[in-house]
Amino acid sequence: MNTNFHTTQLVRRPVHSKLDDTPIHVGDVVYLKTANGPTIRATVIFNSPINGTITYTTDIICQNGDNAQTVPGKRIRFRHEHVHRIEPLRRRQSNTH
Repeated sequence: MNTNFHTTQLVRRPVHSKLDDTPIHVGDVVYLKTANGPTIRATVIFNSPINGTITYTTDIICQNGDNAQTVPGKRIRFRHEHVHRIEPLRRRQSNTH
């Protein structure tokens, strides 16, 4: 886990973003930006408070933000401030009914 990425390689979103305090749940899809690479689209599979801060773990769906191809076995851990976009699972489920 985290063999390819470290949080220092992720770009934090701007301060005072509309995403501040937006909850992230297991099953949500999040978009992360890397400092020297592609946008990462990933599904949240776990969250846990570590040292007083919630840390999220994801399975990477794709590394360019557009392709829906799954990248098996690649996971990344990050904090809320690294998320640039959230696709809530609940909204996606309601659109499929």
